[in-house]
Amino acid sequence: MFDVTEIRNPIDIKSIERYLTNLPSSAIRGTEVPQFKAPFKMEQFRFGQSNPTYLITDGAQNHFVLRRKPSPNKKLVSRSAHAIEREFFILDGIAKCNQSVPEVRKVPVPKVHVLCEDESVTDAVFYVMEFVDGRPIKRPDLPGIAESEKQSYWEALMTTISAIHSLDGNELVKYLPANHFPQFQPEKLAKNKGGPSYFQRQIKTLSGVENLQAQTVDPIPNFKELIKYTAEHAPRDPSKLTLIHGDCKIDNFLFHPTEPRIIAVLDWELCTFGHPLFDLANLLQPFEMTNELNNAFFKPETVNIGRQKPGSKEAVLDKLRLYSKKLGYPWNDDVPENNPVDLWTVGVIFGILRLCVISQGVAMRVAKGTASSAIASGYSSLYVPLSALAMEIIQKSSKL
Repeated sequence: MFDVTEIRNPIDIKSIERYLTNLPSSAIRGTEVPQFKAPFKMEQFRFGQSNPTYLITDGAQNHFVLRRKPSPNKKLVSRSAHAIEREFFILDGIAKCNQSVPEVRKVPVPKVHVLCEDESVTDAVFYVMEFVDGRPIKRPDLPGIAESEKQSYWEALMTTISAIHSLDGNELVKYLPANHFPQFQPEKLAKNKGGPSYFQRQIKTLSGVENLQAQTVDPIPNFKELIKYTAEHAPRDPSKLTLIHGDCKIDNFLFHPTEPRIIAVLDWELCTFGHPLFDLANLLQPFEMTNELNNAFFKPETVNIGRQKPGSKEAVLDKLRLYSKKLGYPWNDDVPENNPVDLWTVGVIFGILRLCVISQGVAMRVAKGTASSAIASGYSSLYVPLSALAMEIIQKSSKL
């Protein structure tokens, strides 16, 4: 049963059908272009709030996924937040990189078919990719998975994440067009080598965003202290150019319907070259939250996961060691302390700091009337307890 609803974000189905069944020369073709058959039926997935995501069933009963921007480029508040063109080319590039690596280092991604940058077709840029029928898992405590099988699922997760981080970044950039990835072109990367690290760049960005949002709503408590701690403890970038997913939550990993095996990694629009610590901190973040905060984030589900639960610290340590084993090499040969276990506290603090800024942003949109307070109210006040939690972790910090 597909997790779809009636269409909530209107889209011109007939126009999409005409375009895909008679592709013009201007269409950008991906890894594999199927023969689309009319008539089309379209439904909308429940996920994909930022970029509306649809299920296409064509006349031959084949299924495809269409992702589009919420509006034309000129009406977007932030183009970078809806850069589905980048996602298309990243997926296509990863698929090409997969052709020259061992099976264990392949990153499972859906095949991309077509990118349409002609906004006249349906008022917004869109792309179509393969539909992968898998099993989504919403939380890292793996609800619904037998206790005896959970380790196998974590093995699959860490195998896939280590494959992402070990992907040859210099090979990937060969497939990324300069007009969409100017910062990733070889000459730019060479020029930036030795410049600000991933975490330094992120700190600068988050500081600017927080300052802007604080003109409308209350500032994040202890923000300067959290920024200072992160800046003083954040590591330098790994020795090799490292791709990070950027939204490394368990629900972006699609598992085989019956096996502990990942068949697709989704939602690549935030990926970049950076430090793998952030992906790990993002994935394992619920284990470092309080149970109260987790219940707010996973609402309406009631969960029992978080730092108060006995065994949480040991569970995190086991998973970080498993990741290191799967990766098989150090992040920096000459800096042995640049490893996930020794860096864990700053990774956790940075992840919470980022969540604080996101929550404050929701509060700002509620205050301006550009977000539904009924939906957003639960998130708009969370940056206060999140900040308090981060300060508590710093004050009690010790290595895992």
